[in-house]
Amino acid sequence: MTSAPIRSSSARRSASKPQIWTALGILAAALVGVITVMTQLMLRSFHSLTNHFDTLFASLRSELKADISGLRTEMVLRFEQVDRRFVHLETKVENLERDVQAISKRVFPE
Repeated sequence: MTSAPIRSSSARRSASKPQIWTALGILAAALVGVITVMTQLMLRSFHSLTNHFDTLFASLRSELKADISGLRTEMVLRFEQVDRRFVHLETKVENLERDVQAISKRVFPE
């Protein structure tokens, strides 16, 4: 019986240059693939996030427009009320001025 030579555990097996280049090529291809997949996932994520923000800003814009429109209506009504008060005040001042002139004509005749 012939026995096979026993190799010690300390013996290293060296790879040839083509094997090393093949391993490097496989690792490089795997790295490029991972980068490609991650880039695509991030782009999809950013795209969906952008769409979400567009929807959010559109709803915020319409809500803000409605609030501003309500404030504009309220301000117009209040300004009309102030205008009516000024007209009423002007009428009272004119009547007071007329009364003062009538009294001054009676007290100080010309």
